[in-house]
Amino acid sequence: MEKIIEKIPNERIQRYDLIQRFFGDKKVCMFDIETTGLSPLKSFTYIIGVNVFEDGEWKIIQLFNDDGRSEPEMIRAFQTIIKDYDILFEFNGDTFDIPYIEKRMNIIESKFSISLTNHFNDIESFDLLKFIRPYKMSLGLPNLKQKTLERYIGLNRVDMYNGGQLIDVYLGYLASGDSKARGLVLRHNRDDMEGMVFVSSLLAEGLLSRGDFEVTGINTNVKKNSSTLHLEISIATEYEVVRPVCSMMDRINFEFDGKNGTLYVPIEEGTLNYYYGQKESDGHESVSGFFVAAASGDIQGVPLYKEKARDKISYIMLDDTFLGNAGFLKLYAERMIYDIMHFRGRK
Repeated sequence: MEKIIEKIPNERIQRYDLIQRFFGDKKVCMFDIETTGLSPLKSFTYIIGVNVFEDGEWKIIQLFNDDGRSEPEMIRAFQTIIKDYDILFEFNGDTFDIPYIEKRMNIIESKFSISLTNHFNDIESFDLLKFIRPYKMSLGLPNLKQKTLERYIGLNRVDMYNGGQLIDVYLGYLASGDSKARGLVLRHNRDDMEGMVFVSSLLAEGLLSRGDFEVTGINTNVKKNSSTLHLEISIATEYEVVRPVCSMMDRINFEFDGKNGTLYVPIEEGTLNYYYGQKESDGHESVSGFFVAAASGDIQGVPLYKEKARDKISYIMLDDTFLGNAGFLKLYAERMIYDIMHFRGRK
């Protein structure tokens, strides 16, 4: 087995790296594998790439099956690395990489009587593919391939081969020892590993959705290209969103660029009802004024109004109780942004 270590210069990725911001004090490592096929019964692992954050910088560790026989040694080295971490960050790893390695470990132990320790149960996996899937529509992504996500954030790398094509390149390397073939397979995995740090910038969508921002102002205004009066809630973050976000749910807009954004919610004028129960017969109180659509989930202390008791859509009245409370505004913005970012269309 060959072990290759490379440092990623901070200046290359610091604008994109949101791992520490998202996971806090938890220790995170990333991994990705290259295999000679999709079935662990008929193929084997030839590269395991691992990203670790040490001494304030990311390092790429590539464990390379350079002789075609080093898979057990390579897997053991990988398992030794991950046992000291809290989060295993991967891309489609829950579906492919982790089950593949576990099946290979079982086969190796059964066939060659080699003992291998499985630390997957000791570490929490985080699959970026699963994480980003709810945001596909709001971000306007055509698909969720890693290269598509890289292009979305502005990373355009040149990759001459895909993983399937590199199988023959690797097998050719084993047969001939050709240095060019070795470089191609290692480069592909190395670029995938660096790309994983870059696409961690998409964790910003999760940070916004969970309310990692501050409300910096509120206003009522007629939005550009609209004749409707809107409630505008301005927000700001300490981190940067590397690509502008412009998402819509019904007539509600959320726009964000860099470290600042605005939530635009149409204001409705009219008379709505506050119901004392779930049915019309439970009684109600009618109130006239200005309203905005409520987000999913109640905000304790903020009354909800409807046209009819069983209506699914609720409204919040724009009075001093709501507009004068910074906590209510923050919760409203947080939940509305979450709804917009996860919106997949009305059924």
